[in-house]
Amino acid sequence: MASPRGRASFPLCFFLMICLMAQLGASNVVLMANDTTLSFYDVEATFTPAVKGSGVNGVLYAVEPMDACSPLRTKAIEGSVSPFALVIRGGCQFDDKVRNAQNAGFKAAIVYDNEDNGVLVSRIIAVAGSSSGVHIYAVFVSKASGEELKKYSGQTDAELWIIPTYENSVWSIMAISFISLLAMSAILAACFFVRHQIRRDRARLPQAREFHGMSSQLVKAMPSLIFTKVQEDNCTSATCAICLEDYSVGEKLRVLPCRHSMFLSHLFN
Repeated sequence: MASPRGRASFPLCFFLMICLMAQLGASNVVLMANDTTLSFYDVEATFTPAVKGSGVNGVLYAVEPMDACSPLRTKAIEGSVSPFALVIRGGCQFDDKVRNAQNAGFKAAIVYDNEDNGVLVSRIIAVAGSSSGVHIYAVFVSKASGEELKKYSGQTDAELWIIPTYENSVWSIMAISFISLLAMSAILAACFFVRHQIRRDRARLPQAREFHGMSSQLVKAMPSLIFTKVQEDNCTSATCAICLEDYSVGEKLRVLPCRHSMFLSHLFN
């Protein structure tokens, strides 16, 4: 049987996983050349500025050395459209490639995988790095996407766009929904516990005994007297303490424990 500590750690781990994935930016690389439009799924680097708004566009250039692990021999060509560097993964850290592309004058780095496994999520660690001194954009695409993009390298009539998507919002909504579910579950559990505690405490309280009136033996044991006049010594007044009617001389009365008197007939009503 799993321990309570183990059961409690599962929602926490799941929540941390959601938060981590919410931080991984997602976007789309779109190539537009003449009558051709190609879209490539990519993962945005976590240490570079996030692509916002309608996205950024430029012209793609394959660089030398291709892995960008040393200062680039290919320099960016200044023009009306920003130059983007196409770089292959491997040989050095992701952020080193981006810095070398930035130092060569490129405005974005498109890093493609050097292994053809077709799953970017399994290579997600490749987009990590230090953000120190980095101010250009960088994304990571598959090997097949990189090889296709390489065909359009240097073509000034082929525009490459990096367009943000809304996956981050989806993950944020999922994280918020999960937290809300946990909060609601905690509130319901607390209400159930309090209700159960109240019922248990109420069951422990002694049951109140119902009063069914005085027995005839108790009534007979009470002292009686015949009313003749008001007697100040025993607090007998001229009026019944129950019905507030005046006594008549000769009526039989019972003396209550409070030393007030009342008609005998009221004790049996």
